[in-house]
Amino acid sequence: MRIFTLLFILTLFTLTSCDEQDVTGSYDVVLVGENNYSEHDITLTITMGEENRISGKSVCNNYSGTFENLGKGKVNIGPLMGTKMMCRDVHEIERDYMSHLTKVVEVNPTKEGLELLNASGDIIITAVKQ
Repeated sequence: MRIFTLLFILTLFTLTSCDEQDVTGSYDVVLVGENNYSEHDITLTITMGEENRISGKSVCNNYSGTFENLGKGKVNIGPLMGTKMMCRDVHEIERDYMSHLTKVVEVNPTKEGLELLNASGDIIITAVKQ
């Protein structure tokens, strides 16, 4: 009976720990909506821990903020702050990326990196591991 109980507890622990995947790392953003931005310098760094942080480069400016890990890949991204450099040639790309990033409510890890989804379950940002 003790062996059965121990196996049950280990199985339960294994199954529940699979729900939470640590996505800590640095990523290059390649797709935003239907736009391929792989040639632009858009990065995403996620640090999970006591204070969940998100930061990166949005083509020209740097950004950072925090997010709440709601479990099972669900997130609530807080307000983001960014630098204010003037970047004439890429400001629309930067605005598009930041607009999509604020709509992310779910993070889905893949073999290559991450898929970031909106409330409708649509993949709105795709990023690959650096």
